[in-house]
Amino acid sequence: MYRVRVDKETIRNHFHYDKWKYVLGIVLTIFSWSMLATVTKPQTPPEKKVDIYLVGGYMMEDAAKEYGDTVCMDFPGLREVNLFNIGIEGDMEYAGRQKLTVMLGSQSGDIYAFPKNEFKNMAKGGAFLPLDDYTDLTGRFTKEQLAGYTFSTEDDKTPRVYGVPASDIQSLSKSVFDTKDSVLAVTAYSKNSKKAVKVLEWMEDHKTEEQYQQRRKELLEKKEQQKQQKEQQKKKDR
Repeated sequence: MYRVRVDKETIRNHFHYDKWKYVLGIVLTIFSWSMLATVTKPQTPPEKKVDIYLVGGYMMEDAAKEYGDTVCMDFPGLREVNLFNIGIEGDMEYAGRQKLTVMLGSQSGDIYAFPKNEFKNMAKGGAFLPLDDYTDLTGRFTKEQLAGYTFSTEDDKTPRVYGVPASDIQSLSKSVFDTKDSVLAVTAYSKNSKKAVKVLEWMEDHKTEEQYQQRRKELLEKKEQQKQQKEQQKKKDR
């Protein structure tokens, strides 16, 4: 009878050549649990939130939550601004691209940040909203800056602007996600596209770390004042 020899060298070779299987298994397990949690938790109405998917490298979770919460504080009509990560680099590429396909296929997300070299095909396929009419956003950039994100699509032969550069958003790239050579775009299927565009404007208005931190400080102070006013009102009502 044939017997498999099991020793340190065999185990080492096994993990060396098959490690991707374990990585993929772990990623898919985590993704499955994440999807289950998303499906079972109470859902915020689409018009009350903006979901942002950062596609590319790794995202710092805690910093991303702080950034999303800060943006949300400046939009009273929103309950949530969420940042999610889809890694498509290194060992996570296969699982990341599977996740990306699922997210786009299920029409998830209002804003996506894509690497510039990935963005063109997505835009030409009609995945994103034309931004030409949103001059408050596009007016922040030169024609030369927007030229690289202007395309005709399968359904619309007129060249239109489908994205804006994210590489100069220091407040995002410094502690949340590396936005070098990234493009920000609003999905064509977004149920909250107008608010999503406003969020992009906010990100551009607070693109430096100094601008972001100053606005965050102001919003936290305002939130604390409102809290104190409510407490004082409760005491008066007793």
